[in-house]
Amino acid sequence: MDLQAQVAQAVHVLNHDLQSCNRVAANQWLVHFQHTDAAWEVATKILAVDSIHTHDYEVELFASQVLKRKIQSDGSSLKPEDRSALQNALLMSAKKFSTGPSQLLTQICLALSALVLRAVEWRKPVEQLFASLSELQDQGTGSNAILELLTVLPEEVMEDQTVNSSVESTRRWQFTRELLSHTGAVLEFLLQHTKSESMENTPLHDKQRKVLRCLLSWVRVGCFLEVPQSSIPTHPLLNFVYNSLQDASTFDLAVEVLTELVARHETLPQALLPRMLSVKEALLMPALATGNECIVNGLVNLMAELGQAAPALIAQANTEALALADALLGCVAFPCPDWEIAESTLQFWCTLAEYLLAMGETHGEHQKQRAFGTFIPVYSALLDALIMRAQVGSGEFVEDDLDGNTGLPDGLAHFRASLDEPLADICRLLGPPQYFAKLLHGADGWCSVEPSVPWQDIEARLFALNMVSDVALQGGQLLDLTPVMHLLVFIQSVQCRIDPILMNLIHKSGAQVVGSYSGWICSYPNAILPLLSFLAAGLPVPVAASACATALRKICEDVSSISTEPRTFEGLIQVGEELYRFRLSLQEEEDVVCAVSCVLSTLNNSAELNKALGRLLKPSDEAITALLQTDSEGSQKLHSASYAAALEGGIRALHRLGIYFRQLSSSSAENFNGEEPMLTILAHFWPLLERLLLSRHMEDGGLALAACKTLSHAIQASGRKFSTLLPEIMNALSNNFISYQSHVCFIRTAAVAVEEFGHESEHGALFIETLKVFTFSDAMAQMSSSYACDQEPELAEAYMNFTSSFVRCCPRDVVAAAEELLETSFDKAAICCTAMHRGAAIAAMSYMSCFLGAGLSALTDPGVDKSRTPLISVTARICHQSGENVISGILYALLGVSAMARVHKSTTILQQLAAFCYIGGSDEKLGLNWSSLQSWLVAAVQALPPEYLKPGETETLITVWLKALEAAALDYFKSRGAPNGGRAGAAGYMQGDGGRTLKRVLREFADAHRYTTPGFGTT
Repeated sequence: MDLQAQVAQAVHVLNHDLQSCNRVAANQWLVHFQHTDAAWEVATKILAVDSIHTHDYEVELFASQVLKRKIQSDGSSLKPEDRSALQNALLMSAKKFSTGPSQLLTQICLALSALVLRAVEWRKPVEQLFASLSELQDQGTGSNAILELLTVLPEEVMEDQTVNSSVESTRRWQFTRELLSHTGAVLEFLLQHTKSESMENTPLHDKQRKVLRCLLSWVRVGCFLEVPQSSIPTHPLLNFVYNSLQDASTFDLAVEVLTELVARHETLPQALLPRMLSVKEALLMPALATGNECIVNGLVNLMAELGQAAPALIAQANTEALALADALLGCVAFPCPDWEIAESTLQFWCTLAEYLLAMGETHGEHQKQRAFGTFIPVYSALLDALIMRAQVGSGEFVEDDLDGNTGLPDGLAHFRASLDEPLADICRLLGPPQYFAKLLHGADGWCSVEPSVPWQDIEARLFALNMVSDVALQGGQLLDLTPVMHLLVFIQSVQCRIDPILMNLIHKSGAQVVGSYSGWICSYPNAILPLLSFLAAGLPVPVAASACATALRKICEDVSSISTEPRTFEGLIQVGEELYRFRLSLQEEEDVVCAVSCVLSTLNNSAELNKALGRLLKPSDEAITALLQTDSEGSQKLHSASYAAALEGGIRALHRLGIYFRQLSSSSAENFNGEEPMLTILAHFWPLLERLLLSRHMEDGGLALAACKTLSHAIQASGRKFSTLLPEIMNALSNNFISYQSHVCFIRTAAVAVEEFGHESEHGALFIETLKVFTFSDAMAQMSSSYACDQEPELAEAYMNFTSSFVRCCPRDVVAAAEELLETSFDKAAICCTAMHRGAAIAAMSYMSCFLGAGLSALTDPGVDKSRTPLISVTARICHQSGENVISGILYALLGVSAMARVHKSTTILQQLAAFCYIGGSDEKLGLNWSSLQSWLVAAVQALPPEYLKPGETETLITVWLKALEAAALDYFKSRGAPNGGRAGAAGYMQGDGGRTLKRVLREFADAHRYTTPGFGTT
């Protein structure tokens, strides 16, 4: 069996065999066949078979697809003679299958288009192709093939530009220009085919659709940009397209063509707008009456595009413009099940509103007011229509079909999300008072138990109030929300007969209104307690929980009288007590706890505060205690649902505890005659935290993170009172990190402790020991390459931040005492700064800069005895050992990814290093001078792989960099002697010409090598 027959057999098996194993085998064989060189010849022969009795369209379709794919992937590698022969073969195949099947003809034409696009050796491939097409036309055959090929040629270049990058942009541009040079001939060809005598064997509606599809392709590629713009409105093809709107079989394509023309040619809206009157009466109104969604959707897209293209034309408010606006207004209310039609009009309304609002500056206030007088009733009616379409229909309460986040059907949720800008524009046009009055009209009847209350409408109006809160609040005018307050109080106090799902949505929308306008709530003091009850009742409702939690926090932040009202305060405390019962997200819990903490912080009585905190934190105490009592080892931990529940309860308890620590800081001690409520909490919870930190439960990453965050907040809130517990804390953090080295939260919490207590000399040995544990841990020992750093970027970032805190916060003698540790960490920083992970690299650079800055500060401080400051000699020794590594790391960082983001830090480090060598050169005991820096730079540059730099760049780079480094060092030296007291921040790094020159040199180096470096990082 020859290969051609094997292909045919495999195609038949793939499409018709009942055994799936046979179909899989056939598919694998055909996939392999497509990648062989023989596929070119076999596929071409299959299409060339001329016997009418041997046509197998499935096989021929496969052959055409094979040729198309091979041309797109390997077409540029064809020899010129093979390419020419293939083009002729495809042309003949297109002629042969001119009458169909249409799918086969399309694939042949796509292959031919792809071939012409890649014909780089032909001077004018499109011109040669058009000559071949002309020959086909002269022979009186192949009109269908020519029309199909003219259709896919523009599509090929556009698709290749957006999807396929196998053709260079310059080639696509040349192809497009050559294609458009034939615009006149193509438009004339299409015009001829609009006449009934052409393509006599083709049904009239099929012929019209082919012409429209071809015209659409050429419009999209820009054919009408090649003709005088003033001639477009009267072009005969435009009449053909307009008339095609009247035919249901060509309506969709006619709409697409007109929409594309309107969007691309500014002369068309003026010509088409008058025609929209007849379109409205003849097509749109009957379609709206009969519910013809296809016609309505097409005309909405066309009319909306016309209005967006020429808002000034619509703003003239003549008969045609108002008819178009009225037509689109009627379409907004059209009951399309997926809201697509109403949504299609929104951009038109926004564009027109923006134009109307800007008319005062462009046309004068008088014309603006005239336009407002005409269009405000239109936008008022639009608001009514949008409210109606935004309602949840009575038949849509199937809970399984609702989106979990919004509580709405997916289509309605998407539609509501798109109403943000339109509703804001309507509010600006009408003005917030009129907007509010319209939405709240009839609100007197809302508070009723009668079944006639339009709850869907009320919920949609609450939604619309919330959406314009930014516009309303910007006006600065306090608007009347009394009906909303009455409604929410009524809902909370009366058992309403409402569908539960709809009630959940009302809870959500009502809470959103309360949160958005929380600053106005203090004007309704009698409503505060019922509002808090309303919000608390919504917390257990998944759809409303987030809105209720946010509103609760905003009210407590904006209404200061809550703590002075016993019933309101008691209600809020009860919410905090019951919080653990709700299935809230951590963010929702945080909002509620912040609300309670905000009110607690206004109390002036310590006994009252401690009592409230005792009630609020009791559930956290019980949850942590329950977790500590569970088995943290063995099968119970791995398989017990009860342990998982206890673990989740413990994490949430720690999360709430941490928020209370953060919100009620020790800065409020003056309110309680020197007593600090946080110390009371700390005294109670520290034994639990200590037991938890020492337990095997810390193996869980979520629990470890929650415990560390709580501990960090406790340290920051308690200040010096936490000092006595510091040894136990640092020991627990060190031990836990050694046990669970993937949990970087232990290092981060240790850094918080250093920042709070590092300035106290008595803790120096403790912090050095902690740094030693982290530095010599197995995890950090493996951090010996940029690859390793990128494998554990969070660990690298956390460790570098800890070392920065140690150097920055501890006294100089403590820092100097950790010389061995600092040298090790400095070498690791030189490696990590080359990592691809930006956070880890920047953290490493920050540490190097921090250490060099500390040494420089000691070296240049005029009030310091340098012989009694060991940090100076320690810095000098570390620089002597690691100077070349630092410069090498900087070079690789500037040659790697995100290099431009590292220029600033790199400049600072090199300026500091240069300044230390420049200033320290006067002290022979330090063993550093300018020659040291020069030798490091030369060694680092020469060690670079030769392909990293351009030919001859090594010598020029060293010279330019040394000159810039010297100028930057001199800048720093001068700034330290300036009257500002020698603070580099005032006139130090990169403040003078030398520093800025160094930064420019590094930026230019990074930019020049942005796309040329073959690899990144260093080992």
